[in-house]
Amino acid sequence: MVIVRRGIRREGARLPSEVVEAFQAWYVGFAPLLRTAARPWRPPLEVYEDERGLVVRAELAGLREDEITVVVSDSVLQISGVRRPREQGQRRTYHEMGIAYGPFAAEVLLPFPVDLERVEAVYERGFLEVALPRAHVSRTVPLRTVNESES
Repeated sequence: MVIVRRGIRREGARLPSEVVEAFQAWYVGFAPLLRTAARPWRPPLEVYEDERGLVVRAELAGLREDEITVVVSDSVLQISGVRRPREQGQRRTYHEMGIAYGPFAAEVLLPFPVDLERVEAVYERGFLEVALPRAHVSRTVPLRTVNESES
């Protein structure tokens, strides 16, 4: 599911910079613990339509192809996997931590039927692109004749 949130800016709602900086300093120290204890992180996505059908691009830098799973069902695209830190086991003091590690997952509801046999997923230079072509499903509906005596 794709959720779009738009921030509302209010001049009176600004926090003093000292409060923001204090929270950021506290959060940086606990961010790795919060991410692993909580639900998986969601990679940034672009979802759009073009001549191929629906296209979903996910930013998944630092992963190998075998660390990414793409599953398409009748109405949902699921992208998941795990991003592990490059240097594990080393003691560090972070000053800023903006890269999410651990399990990730994203679901996109498909707005139309997809031809599952023609779905393509390509991972290149840190971006996963999944092309989901429309299924061209049509059928002829037979007409039934009703006699006036049957009405």
